[in-house]
Amino acid sequence: MVVLTKRERIKRTATILFAANGIRNTKIEDIANVLGMAKGGFYYYFKSKEELLEEIMDNSVISRKEFLKEVGDLDVSFEKKLKMIISRRLDLKDDRYNLFLFAKIYENGEINLTYDDYMKRDIIFSEFLNNNKENIKEEYRDQIQKIRSILSSALTTLLLFLINQTGIEVTGEESYRKMVEKYLSIDIDKEIEMFYNLFFKEIVKEK
Repeated sequence: MVVLTKRERIKRTATILFAANGIRNTKIEDIANVLGMAKGGFYYYFKSKEELLEEIMDNSVISRKEFLKEVGDLDVSFEKKLKMIISRRLDLKDDRYNLFLFAKIYENGEINLTYDDYMKRDIIFSEFLNNNKENIKEEYRDQIQKIRSILSSALTTLLLFLINQTGIEVTGEESYRKMVEKYLSIDIDKEIEMFYNLFFKEIVKEK
């Protein structure tokens, strides 16, 4: 089991509380109380809730960029690469709480300036598709941005559906772990195949 630093522990706890209760409804005091620390202890690591949220978003951008670069460099079929991308977007486990946060932000429509800025910078998947245009049917090659937006929304909707299928309402870290444990019993490979056939098969050029 990975031992988190205090800074990482704050980010984990805050992310789950942001997702469970909403960003606006989660106060610094709430985060500090769960961690058993004084409010001043929080300010030792972060100047504000906004700075904390920005770091959470930045970490996600960096992680996704590294992942897509690794996938892009693999000597496997374009179909296999796309299925790996779908898998990662549905790969909700204990240490992927950021994914849970983004899904809940989408579900709640809780968009703020920090999240808007994140979405503007989240052009990584568009770049991936543009770099693989030769594998996309010609009639779809000028629709990359639209495709990215549709696929991103559809994947998030599927993730939320699967989360709701666990029947566990997340209110904090303990219930988050229980939800993830139930989530891991889902046949994700089946969901990947379904999503690929519904949303990718039509645009991918046949070999």
